[in-house]
Amino acid sequence: MEDKGKKRTYFLIADLSTMGIAMVLSIVLGLVVGLYLDKRLGTDPVFTLVCILFGILAGFRIMYRTYMRFFNDTRSTSDIKKPRKSRK
Repeated sequence: MEDKGKKRTYFLIADLSTMGIAMVLSIVLGLVVGLYLDKRLGTDPVFTLVCILFGILAGFRIMYRTYMRFFNDTRSTSDIKKPRKSRK
């Protein structure tokens, strides 16, 4: 039983650590795409700024979903549900 608990903890830590990586990768991907489009189309900062903004929004969305999944998962395992008494 302890092995399952340790394994679950390690998976939660790994899941939470991906939030920072996802944020950085989404911003860098937006930057690269924006620079490429600006170079190809001749619009200097327009697509770079727009794609970086979309990268930031995508990173925050990933962080929010991971955060909510983490707290929903820990809340469901830590709460002890007691049976309700019926009213008569």
